[in-house]
Order: sequence, then structure tokens, then C-alpha cells
Amino acid sequence: MQRRSLFNRAAAWSAALFLCTGAAQAQVQQYPHRPIVLVVPFGTGNIADNQGRMIARHLAAALGQPVVVENKPGAGGSIGTEFVARAPADGYTLLYGTHGTQAANAALYANGRINPAQDLRGVHSLFRQSTVLVTPASKPWRTLKEMVDAARIAPGRLTYASSGIGTQTHLAAAKFQEATKVNFTHVPYNNQSSMTDLLAGNVDLSFSYAESVLQHVEGGRLRALAINGKTRLNALPDVPTVGEAGFAGAALEGWSGVFVPRGTPDAIVARLAKEIAKATEASDVKSTMAKIGSYPMGLSDAAFQSFVEAEVPRWKEIVKSAGAEAR
Repeated sequence: MQRRSLFNRAAAWSAALFLCTGAAQAQVQQYPHRPIVLVVPFGTGNIADNQGRMIARHLAAALGQPVVVENKPGAGGSIGTEFVARAPADGYTLLYGTHGTQAANAALYANGRINPAQDLRGVHSLFRQSTVLVTPASKPWRTLKEMVDAARIAPGRLTYASSGIGTQTHLAAAKFQEATKVNFTHVPYNNQSSMTDLLAGNVDLSFSYAESVLQHVEGGRLRALAINGKTRLNALPDVPTVGEAGFAGAALEGWSGVFVPRGTPDAIVARLAKEIAKATEASDVKSTMAKIGSYPMGLSDAAFQSFVEAEVPRWKEIVKSAGAEAR
């Protein structure tokens, strides 16, 4: 009697497990059957927001469901990143992540409540992103070498603007200083007044995203001294990279990608990765991104996750060298 009871329980458990497994498989096969949310952990109108919305449009067309962008800014992207990490692992909440949210923030925010490299899974890379070293047109130096020579004569006299402590515009300048053995004075901002001061000549330099400075370079108000990356910009073909200008090892490129909560089914990750890869290689996306110095990375799933995990200690060292600490 007892043996029969145990057998009946085992059979019931097996049936329940079969039903649960079947339901989960059906959910994966039907994916997606409702709208998807892509969280951009920054404000609106910036390069991250623009890239996220461009990818969302392509994903929506490919998947046959709306992909809604939700901006959740704060703490250098940590708030939106944590939101996604704690979301159900069902493929309906995605993260637009960057070198900042997935790597640098681990060093900037010592008391972070999640570990992005462990709590989130890389789906597919998006773009590598360089900055442009610009100076007001009123400044005397016309080449990168002339600016570096001026900085060496008077250490700390030249100032540079950034969009905040620990941002790529800050860490790019810190990496450049370390590689070239020059010393600038950092003037961090957290709003658009940095561009106002730069155009007015109140600060001497900025490692800015091309998207925000191209119109001013073309209008003659700013002078582009170098591209702080591996590749020249299509929009500024005559401006050399820092390596071409004689300062190898001084460049610092950022990157972006799409992430999901750890535990998201492999089949869903594979579907998303396939469509994101197509989106980053679409001709309209590539041409638009190339104009502002963004280029597809082409890393998918496990390869992208391995890349991200390797980036954590690298950005930790960059943050440490910069003496950066979140406020």
C-alpha cells in the first residue's frame, strides 16, 4: 500500500513536471506574443537613447510585436540596470547596456546591489563608440601635438569638460593623460552647460561624442584635433585618430549591447541575438552610426558575454587610474 502511494506521488510529480516543461516550451515557441520593453538607463535625446530607439524599431519590425523604449536614468545607469536584472527572465524586459553600466559602474559604485556581469546575460553587442577631442576655435593650437606641447609646458593649466564623473567623456580624457604623460584640470558637468562653456572658450578641451559636436565643428566654432578611437569618422575624414597623430595607446572606446536577466531561456536569447545582429548590420543603421563614430561589434551571446566579463577588470583599472568615484 505504501509502495503504491509512493508510486502515485512520483507519477503525479512527473506529470506536473511534464506539464510545466511543456508550458515553458510552448511559451518559448510562441515568443514574442506581447510587447517587449527595452530599458535605456539614461535620459532622452542622447546617443544611448537614439541608438536604443533605432534598434527597437528594427526589432519590432522583425519580431512582429511593439518594442517600447523606457528611459530609467539615474546613478550612471545603475537604476535602470538593476530594474532589468530583477525583472522576470522571460525575454520581455531588455536592457540597453554599455561599458559603463556593465563594467565601469562596478568600480564607481562600490555598494552596488547587483553584479551586472553575473545578474545579466549578454544577448548581442551593438556598437563601439569613440569620442572626438575638440577645442574652441579661439584656442591657438591647431593640431593634437601642439595642444599636448602646450599642456606639457604648463601642467594643469588646460581644462577639459566632461559630462560627469566616471562617464566616457571623463575616462577618455583620463586615459589620454595617462598615455601621453600630460596633466589637464577636469571640469565635470551634468547638463548641457558644458557645451555652452566650451563654445565660449571657458574650458579648453572636451572628449565629446561626435553627435553633440559635429554641427559646431562644421560651423567653425569648434576645432576637432583627433578621433579618440581606432577609426576615423566618415563625417570628419581629415581628422586623424589619436594613434595616427602619434599617441598610440591613448584611445579609449566605449561600447554598447543588449542584455536580459540571467536565466532567460536559450531559445529566446538566440532569437533576439539573431534579430539584433541583423539590425546592427542594416544599411540605414550602419550609415547613420558611422557618421557619429559608432561601428557594429558583431559579438553574439556567449562571445559577447565573455567580452563583457573581460571588460570588468579593464574598466576597473581605468576608473582607478582616473581616481574616479561616484558622488
